[in-house]
Amino acid sequence: MCLLKSKYSWLAAPALWAAGVLTLVLVWGCASPEWIQTHFDQDGQSPVETATIGLFFFQMAFFWVVPPMRPGLRRTLWLTDFSLLTFFAICRELDWHKLLVTASNLPGATRGTPFKMRFITNSVNPLADRLLVLACFVIVIALCGGTLLFFLRRLLKGLFKLHPVCWSLAFFGGTILLIQLFDRAPAILRNDFGIRISESLHALTTALEEGQELLLPLFIVLATLQAHFIYNNDPADSAPLARHTGG
Repeated sequence: MCLLKSKYSWLAAPALWAAGVLTLVLVWGCASPEWIQTHFDQDGQSPVETATIGLFFFQMAFFWVVPPMRPGLRRTLWLTDFSLLTFFAICRELDWHKLLVTASNLPGATRGTPFKMRFITNSVNPLADRLLVLACFVIVIALCGGTLLFFLRRLLKGLFKLHPVCWSLAFFGGTILLIQLFDRAPAILRNDFGIRISESLHALTTALEEGQELLLPLFIVLATLQAHFIYNNDPADSAPLARHTGG
């Protein structure tokens, strides 16, 4: 806790990421591919995926218990926005959004998940289903994009000023990109280059994909705590962070 109130608070996110990835690599090195598959990836039923979902629920409650903003109407509006974004993440992890639309058996209809652009553009799919999927896309993109654009300028400026919250959110975003990389890498290597990776390397990509998803809510909880210390804590208790109070 002392680190989070010091001038070195910005290092908390890099340390969390490094410790998390090191732990994942060590677990992979000590476990069989079958063990990794069972404990990291079972379509939402593995221990790691269950823990990730639990942390997202904790994150949503944490916003309100340890608010990252000064009191006022804007705090309530932003906490509602952050809670909705977290709820979207939970829906994605649990596939709740897929319960809204059932794939049609019509000839030429889109197979698999309806939450893809090709489902919307395929005129064979029922119009009501396509409009529902489109509405979900619009709502999620509008909230995610609007939130990012509103804070983007101060986030970029904060990185150069070693603002702790900005560094935690930067590692949050960077980790999302790494998750997508490890998720798609085996298929890209197989389909585009004809390279089939070994079971051991596939287990490593699974561990780094699902394991880093576990870090995402931890980055947000860390950023929330750091922001609370900067904007809502007793100034005498967080003096090293005082220079960030105007950001």
